[in-house]
Amino acid sequence: MRIPDEKIDEIRSATDIIELISGVTRLRKRGKNFVGLCPFHQEKTPSFTVSPEKQMFHCFGCGKGGNVFTFVMELEKVSFVEAVRSLAERAGITVTTGSVGARETENERLLAVCRFAGEYFHRNLSTPEGAFALEYFHSRGFSDATIKRFGLGYAMDAWDGLINAATLEGISIDQLLKTGLVRAKEDTGSHYDYFRGRAMFPIVTPTGRVIAFGARRIRENDPIQGKYINSPETALYSKSRVLYGLFQSKEAIRAQENAVMVEGYVDMISLFQAGIENVVASSGTALTEDQVKLVGRYAGTLTLVYDADSAGSQAMVRGLDVALEQGLDVRIVTLPQKHDPDSFVREFGAREFRNLLEKAVSFIDFKAGMFVAAGTFHTPEGRTEAVRSIVQSIAKIRDELKRNFFVKEVADKYEIYESVLFRELDRWIAKDRPPARVTGDRRSAAAPARRGPADSAIPAAERDILKIFYENHAAAIEYVVASIGVDELTHAGVRRLVQMALDQIEETGRVDTAAVLNELKEESLKSLLTEVLMSRYELSKGWKGMAVEIEEPDPLKVARGAVTRIKKQSLHRAIEQNQRLLKEASQRGDETTPFIQRHQDLLHVMRELEKQGTDQ
Repeated sequence: MRIPDEKIDEIRSATDIIELISGVTRLRKRGKNFVGLCPFHQEKTPSFTVSPEKQMFHCFGCGKGGNVFTFVMELEKVSFVEAVRSLAERAGITVTTGSVGARETENERLLAVCRFAGEYFHRNLSTPEGAFALEYFHSRGFSDATIKRFGLGYAMDAWDGLINAATLEGISIDQLLKTGLVRAKEDTGSHYDYFRGRAMFPIVTPTGRVIAFGARRIRENDPIQGKYINSPETALYSKSRVLYGLFQSKEAIRAQENAVMVEGYVDMISLFQAGIENVVASSGTALTEDQVKLVGRYAGTLTLVYDADSAGSQAMVRGLDVALEQGLDVRIVTLPQKHDPDSFVREFGAREFRNLLEKAVSFIDFKAGMFVAAGTFHTPEGRTEAVRSIVQSIAKIRDELKRNFFVKEVADKYEIYESVLFRELDRWIAKDRPPARVTGDRRSAAAPARRGPADSAIPAAERDILKIFYENHAAAIEYVVASIGVDELTHAGVRRLVQMALDQIEETGRVDTAAVLNELKEESLKSLLTEVLMSRYELSKGWKGMAVEIEEPDPLKVARGAVTRIKKQSLHRAIEQNQRLLKEASQRGDETTPFIQRHQDLLHVMRELEKQGTDQ
């Protein structure tokens, strides 16, 4: 059954697009709109624009655009129906199962399986067996409110606990396999729960969807090696693209412009509960480019918490060059020996941990400190190695001005000529960023982000007409409809969108842009429409030639100018075709008088058009 249009409108009206998108990428106000880094492609200069007035977004880099439903569909790779359901749940609006329909994408089904598993594991804490895991969480200092907020749970110590519960809910073994929740025995082909007898930590997306799990050993006789085991890579989950706790901490990170990075789940939760909420966990891996970009959507500074006793923490810090390359300011906090963030905050409290954060050092001082601790800094060779390592990191920074300040700091601190450091810096920059190679199609390997199909040459006049229709300027629309036909528009996408607008006007008396975006299946047309609506009016060349300036465009004037330009272009095409026919008739020896007369008539119409343009 189809979701009623009224229900879709209700959900859309209840969802603030700025609030929704701010949960995924950091937005800054610019005039009437907001701008930020696009969450759909890699960029360092913001080209992603959101209009609160139009409740619409568009990226002028990759071309993606749409409304709140489109955003969720693109972000989570789900269907329109699932996007509606997700936003309805977020807004507290009920959408009955019958209204949703039977068709679901594979991702939607897998997300539903993970959601069920998360709820199942959490409910297990209330069972007699699960009381042991609840006691473990309490022993770590976690309150019941924290356990609920992070959805912590317990996997029963049985081979088929989850399998049996899922079967009762109609979830297939195939779906459980695809989410990494069960495995098949190689010898018999039978299936068993992957997580058994462990404390469970759901891993969620920045929008709160469960996609995987981390599981901690809480029994000494656990036969599986390793304190932690994680879900395998799946269609939903890639460890290198996820930061644990970001869903809970993103607002604090945005507010403080600083993300504190720790290693493990317990470290993250302990700090969060202690009031240090701008914290995420790398899950014990070296920082990846995708993880750094996630941080960069919310904050400009990344503070790495370094635990010398932890291999995972050391791996994380080795990724600081990745953060520098992505334009983040990097600070490092070094914990006292024998402490991790969890043990430190439990022993000394949040105030002392904040003192550590305030004393965080730059990557320059951190690297130098590592060489001092290794005992190599006091020899010329050791100092050379240390400074070269620091310069290598500076070379990762793309901001030339910032690089220069860091070079000056190193020169002053270690009494080295700046010119020597700059030569070393240039060497590493050249090594890290080689010239773009020439390929067969003669395009650079570092070509700018490819823009969407909607950017194929749309005449300025047709862009203006499209904008007039979708902004519901009644008088201007009436003028356009009376002056030209849809078939006179040269761009196929514009023709399609204008015809959809005309159909809506005939049916309801106005154009509903949101409804059109919901109806459109072609990404290129969504991109075309949002790009045009998020741009300013473009005066046609004819109007520019008349030195007409419209600071606040009068839609009727814009419509007249656009119609005049389109008619002129149509006449130019007619004149060219007539001249071609005249030439062909002359070559064949046929009568040419009709073509000559037709040429005179077309020129007369052109002169009348130009006269009208002068009179306007």
